[in-house]
Amino acid sequence: MKRILAILVFAAACGGTGQLDADDQNFTSDVATLLVMDLDSQLVTSTTANAAGQIRAQLMYTVGHLNAEPGVSRLDKLNLSNVATTSLGGGLYRISYHVKLPVAWGSKTNLPSQYTFTLPKRVDASGQQAFWNKYSPVCNDHDGDEVTVDNFWYHYRPHWSGCTLAAADVVVTTAKAAMSPVNTIAKYPEYHKVWEDGLLTVVAVFGKYAPGATDTWSDAGLTAYAQFARAAAAELGVPAPMADAAHPDITVRSGNVVITMLLTDKLMLAPLSWQKRFAEVSTNADLIMYNGHAGLGANVRALANMGTFFPGKYQVLFIDGCDTFAYADNSWATRRAALNPDDPSGTKYLDVVTNAMPAFFDSMPDAAMALVKALRHPEAPKTYPQIFHDINPDHVVVANGEEDNVFHPGVAYTPRWSLAEEGFVGKSESVLYTANVQPGTYVFALSPDPAIAGGDGDLRVRAGAMPTTDLTYKCKSYIGNTNERCKLTVASPQKIYMTVTGDATGVQSRFLLRAFSL
Repeated sequence: MKRILAILVFAAACGGTGQLDADDQNFTSDVATLLVMDLDSQLVTSTTANAAGQIRAQLMYTVGHLNAEPGVSRLDKLNLSNVATTSLGGGLYRISYHVKLPVAWGSKTNLPSQYTFTLPKRVDASGQQAFWNKYSPVCNDHDGDEVTVDNFWYHYRPHWSGCTLAAADVVVTTAKAAMSPVNTIAKYPEYHKVWEDGLLTVVAVFGKYAPGATDTWSDAGLTAYAQFARAAAAELGVPAPMADAAHPDITVRSGNVVITMLLTDKLMLAPLSWQKRFAEVSTNADLIMYNGHAGLGANVRALANMGTFFPGKYQVLFIDGCDTFAYADNSWATRRAALNPDDPSGTKYLDVVTNAMPAFFDSMPDAAMALVKALRHPEAPKTYPQIFHDINPDHVVVANGEEDNVFHPGVAYTPRWSLAEEGFVGKSESVLYTANVQPGTYVFALSPDPAIAGGDGDLRVRAGAMPTTDLTYKCKSYIGNTNERCKLTVASPQKIYMTVTGDATGVQSRFLLRAFSL
């Protein structure tokens, strides 16, 4: 989707594709309301295989349908029931079903009590091809992108002037619409968890508008990357770095705030070397942001499978692309739940921020900075709606996963004890740190200096004596390149010994060591 005015390019971050969960996560937004649309529908197909998948194929057209309102459905959270298959003869079958569909509706007022969907009747390959052949010239948003049979569902606008659909080709169904009970109004990010180690660490990924682009001012993605770099540097009061296609990996830092920016041609095709670097700097990050094409969900799914996490580490994930609310699923939460026995939902240590509408590249630097500025100032905390108020309302930004957040003004955001050290070690070299602590539980986290790629440091922690050089006291590595974390409980006052040992040949392993009380 593109909007071009004069010589400025306002480019949108859009592009190319059983019993499901109910809308069980909370929802908060400055401009949107979560509705549940309750409806009966049916489709015609030439196969009975994978009924749920074929129903999803029909419901994909609700994405484009609702984008005109504005709003979007969350397909991974729909609740499907009463699925029945009937033979129509001639090799065709009818699949009927009932569905409760979560919809991010881009308004807080004048909410509809019902909504009429007009969906394609045939959803098998030949049916979708015929539907596209007949209606793509008159029933799409004509935004300048190439509309194909594979992406017509995104561009589909049945209510637009000039779109006349034959009754034999569609299913018309009216949904009952009601406000979901999981809407929230004043949830905060977990500031006390962000700042428990005394450091705000941000990873901001930017995707190019056109893969392979090199000219900053003709590619909207490169422009956004450069603008964010300048804004981040200005916020921290440091010189602006070079941020262009020749500098795809940059870090700015001032005191206890570190912001790393990574550039990618196309996230879903990012090489393993790029994925390794992303994992290296994001494992211990507080805020991870992707700014670029959603790829009709492909880039969102790719991001969900990248990187690794520390147990007990709270993170905010902002996926700033077109309709990312529709494409985000539980992948990140499921991966978190496996690490945290106290968090079966996977959202205790994770909040996910997405868009219910297209996100334009020219708005991305401001949107990203809204999150950075808010988290940088825990002494003046903002709720998610207050943060989103500083983001282009056309994006219809929403947050999920904040249902278990406990922070509120007055909650202490600094631990009663913390330690902050940094340095470097060569191969087999060690540096020792000690601290006297009171009874309690303590977390020790070693992460790489994000400004300097490479290296590998090992962290060992022991109470009462120096740790031995074997694996007995070594903290667990969650990914290579100096990302280690462990927890220690002491029942009496103790002296804690912490060693960082270099484990990479030919380079200095530069590290940040943070320790704090729980």
